[in-house]
Amino acid sequence: MRSVILIGLLSLIPLQAGADDGVDDGRAEWYEQPHRHDHELAREARLRGEIRPIAGILRQVGEQVPGEVIGIELERGKRAGRPVWIYEIKILSPDGRRQEVEVDAGDGRILQLEEDD
Repeated sequence: MRSVILIGLLSLIPLQAGADDGVDDGRAEWYEQPHRHDHELAREARLRGEIRPIAGILRQVGEQVPGEVIGIELERGKRAGRPVWIYEIKILSPDGRRQEVEVDAGDGRILQLEEDD
């Protein structure tokens, strides 16, 4: 039941594409097609195999960082000099702290975990 509610809630959260980070990665559509919606671009990245589905990412993160997901963003970033997709997941911990988890959307690795002010 909790999964059904979570999936329903996640469908209400818009995915956000990152702003132009100056990375020329051959995917100019992110920067040159403002009429396209972020969710369409995210879906295309998923179909190309560049990102993993958010449901699997949430299961994996939930095993390591307990709490309630209160926000998700999909952004374009750079790690080790290469462009990567990053899920930013905001979590409300059981003790009431807000945490932000950055996850490599391609392989599911947690890149950073910090308290969110």
